[in-house]
Amino acid sequence: MGISNTVAAKGKRLLMEAALRLTATTRSLSALSLREVAREAGLNPNTFYRHFKNFDDLGLTIIKEMTKDIRQPLRELRRQAAESVLPANGEAHSWQQNPKWNLVRSRQVTRVTVKLFFDYVEQNPNAFILGMRELHGASPVLRNALRAMMKEFSEDIAEDIKELKLLPNSEDESLLDIAEVICREMFSISMDYIEQPEQREQLYNNAEHMITSLTIGHALLRGSGQLLLQATES
Repeated sequence: MGISNTVAAKGKRLLMEAALRLTATTRSLSALSLREVAREAGLNPNTFYRHFKNFDDLGLTIIKEMTKDIRQPLRELRRQAAESVLPANGEAHSWQQNPKWNLVRSRQVTRVTVKLFFDYVEQNPNAFILGMRELHGASPVLRNALRAMMKEFSEDIAEDIKELKLLPNSEDESLLDIAEVICREMFSISMDYIEQPEQREQLYNNAEHMITSLTIGHALLRGSGQLLLQATES
């Protein structure tokens, strides 16, 4: 995770990384002891309380760092991907004017979003393992924080679909429901991505297909079948 010395002292960083290593096996944060984490970090146990109130505080700090590392970059990349797909005449068109071009845009945004997400998963597996474990763990503080984080990611997806006009009828408020499903599925798939490196290409393709199916299905249910048919015609 991107925990720089400007954000946290060296001791704080070492404790966070130690906790991530220890929870990457089979245990949650609540099962760890202060001495165990300090020993793994190579620090005196008293150092822990200089940086954290308790293990919930440590977990919250990790969740905040993970959110900071990936949330805004995902939004920026979606916008860049949408802007990178240019129509033949250099002018943007609505879905009604040019459904094929808009479908290409939408798929490109999905492609780069999935890639950045899985690249981050690959680089920070322990953070995702901790997150998925604590999502169903003993601490209500961490459960609520992780639910709030996933809600924020879902709201970002829905807002970006609307603002970038990635779907016909993208102003529909029910987009948030689809975005929440996408977010939950992506975090769930992240565990398979970590544990099955030989299947990563297939998991990447499956995730991209899942998002496309959900968003296109949403558009079909909102009466955009004819536009999508035109978009897929050769």
